[in-house]
Amino acid sequence: MAIETKTTTATKIAELVGRDLTNFKIVEMTEVYLVNDDGRRSRSLLFFNNQDTATAFAQIQTDANHHRHRQALVLTDGIVGYTFQDQIKLSRDEDGILEIIKDRAIAKLSPVERKLLGLE
Repeated sequence: MAIETKTTTATKIAELVGRDLTNFKIVEMTEVYLVNDDGRRSRSLLFFNNQDTATAFAQIQTDANHHRHRQALVLTDGIVGYTFQDQIKLSRDEDGILEIIKDRAIAKLSPVERKLLGLE
């Protein structure tokens, strides 16, 4: 079964906050997408469970030379899906980073300003 894609925005992902995700799972699917004349990805069309079906779908389009496919990770309940584009780096030491930010901000102050703020 193909999952029709819609633009995944932060707003749509925000709809999942606090929602019971019991019926959702992360699966690998094949995305069929359009490319422009320069070969750059322009928009996603459909996601397929079966890579062969996705490939065949892309190849039978009248403008098949503008269709590509790739593997993607999708959070889905089988009806609606959300893509995961890239791995992100999570902060593991926000308190330590906050201290660095404070130190750099204080370093920009003159000695008089630091004294007025009670930092010296």
